[in-house]
Amino acid sequence: MRELIRVDFVFSYWIFVWYLLYLFKFVKYNPKFALLIALIDNLLGLMLMIYYKNSLIIIFLFCFVNFFIKVVPLWYLRNEKYQIKQVFYTVILFGIYTLWLAIHNTNPYKQIKKSYNYIKNNEPIGPLSSYLNKIVK
Repeated sequence: MRELIRVDFVFSYWIFVWYLLYLFKFVKYNPKFALLIALIDNLLGLMLMIYYKNSLIIIFLFCFVNFFIKVVPLWYLRNEKYQIKQVFYTVILFGIYTLWLAIHNTNPYKQIKKSYNYIKNNEPIGPLSSYLNKIVK
């Protein structure tokens, strides 16, 4: 059985939590910049999925999950202005994320490599996609 990527090891989920905190007014600065970078990263992942001829269900689940955790938040933030502080807070969040991974004896490179191998082997990437894949099978 394959090792699932932990929810707390997926930086996109950290960004989504930031979005929820912003949405409910717990934080002042929005994650629009981080969401945009994450969406670009996902588009590259989608191109890899197509290149490796992943199944349509794996591609659909990937797109479905990322639509709700990236596209919908970006749509909600569409009228928000970009601020340099967004970049600054994205870097800080990534630093905290990297520290979290280090505490748990891993690093971002290992997570990227694991995701790449899942794509190459036609397997769902993230925890939510993996869970949804079990439901549809």
